[in-house]
Amino acid sequence: MLAQTETGQRSLMPINNKLLQQKDLSIHLFGDGFSFCTASNTDYIQTSNGEEDLRQALKEYFNYYPEGNFNKFSVVSFLNPSTFVPLTLFDKTETKRYLSLYNKPKKKGDIHYDILEEENQVNVYSHPNSLFTILEAVVSKFELIHYNTLLYRAVLELGTSEIYSHQLFIHFHSKAMDLYLVKEGKIIFNNHFTVKSKDEFLYYVFFVIEQFDLNATEFELVFLGKIGVFDSYYQIVKQYHQHIKFEAGRLTESLSLSSHQAPYLAPYFS
Repeated sequence: MLAQTETGQRSLMPINNKLLQQKDLSIHLFGDGFSFCTASNTDYIQTSNGEEDLRQALKEYFNYYPEGNFNKFSVVSFLNPSTFVPLTLFDKTETKRYLSLYNKPKKKGDIHYDILEEENQVNVYSHPNSLFTILEAVVSKFELIHYNTLLYRAVLELGTSEIYSHQLFIHFHSKAMDLYLVKEGKIIFNNHFTVKSKDEFLYYVFFVIEQFDLNATEFELVFLGKIGVFDSYYQIVKQYHQHIKFEAGRLTESLSLSSHQAPYLAPYFS
């Protein structure tokens, strides 16, 4: 298993995200369920009984699709927020402190990090180590990565506007969103917000706009994917801002939240 803990060492990853290919499997873990993602299909399994449901579902899945059917495996964690630390300032003995504003890992070994060498960043997050035991029972080797690592790279690849000095990227989950502000190709702000209504959505978007004193004619709103359930959010923001673009990811428009809770990232592989 290739994974990063605060006591381990992880190989450095390339800047570009990989899309799922034939013979690839990625398991995307959410707080109340998980998605099995392959190049041709995405299935969501709810885990009302937590880890016991995960253990049983994985066992049934690999009984139906034996491990030999796949060449590569990854696990993408959506379980907890993460925080980015400049690589030049990163100290692995301080990972618990880095996360103190978001959540408190239950155990020392619950802290992991992804190194983005080309971006000079380290993404620090917590992920229950008990899940490794469950996964290792059915998958002999896999790589763990946090969704925010994939999202950070995706935003950098897209943040290349020659028209606008700033781009505000919006990525939706079923009950939350990530905001990334890019200035001249560089990420200068990112955060994760719980969102339950259009009013909350507008509040956080305009909070960032006001904090960075963005001129309406100089920045672009970029939605990652166009997801039907959020259509009312798209419509309401058009009343306040006219420079809007949708970046359609592979499968994004054809997937519903019943298949994946963050559809734009469904086809991504570590």
